[in-house]
Amino acid sequence: MKKLFSVLAVAAMVVFTLTSCEKPEPTKADYLCQDKGWVLSAATSTPAYDLSDGTHITDLMTEGYLYAYELDDIITFNANGTMSIKPGANIDPVFGYQQEVGSTWAFNADTTVLYFQIPFFYNEDGTSFDAELENAKILYINENEMKLAYTFNDDLGAKGEYTFYLTYVPAK
Repeated sequence: MKKLFSVLAVAAMVVFTLTSCEKPEPTKADYLCQDKGWVLSAATSTPAYDLSDGTHITDLMTEGYLYAYELDDIITFNANGTMSIKPGANIDPVFGYQQEVGSTWAFNADTTVLYFQIPFFYNEDGTSFDAELENAKILYINENEMKLAYTFNDDLGAKGEYTFYLTYVPAK
């Protein structure tokens, strides 16, 4: 009987230890602030975006909206609310070397919206990133992918309301 009690006591202790060591589910901030940073893997527009040459595109990455040097930028989010945009290997042929740019980021109260600097939005003369933080709805985020929906009214070129769906994956 003593042996049975001892075995049951040890088994109960093992079960307690295993269940009490469970890690809490990662938060959106945990996923966002992963060490590698994020790179754009897909970008689409709904409705089709009107380019200045009169064409309409839905795939922003392959149909002429984004440049090759914008596709490999790495966005890193830090837990303290800062972020950086680092240029990848592709460099802007007009402006030459691109430098790392710092900014800030935040969530709304219920962490459904991310306020951050979109890497391919520039200031009016095209010489730097736009310092304005944009608000993008978080469609989902996990350790392998982040999908955002950014809706805006383009009153400059294309004229109209568009939603850009931006998918990011961890940088290599």
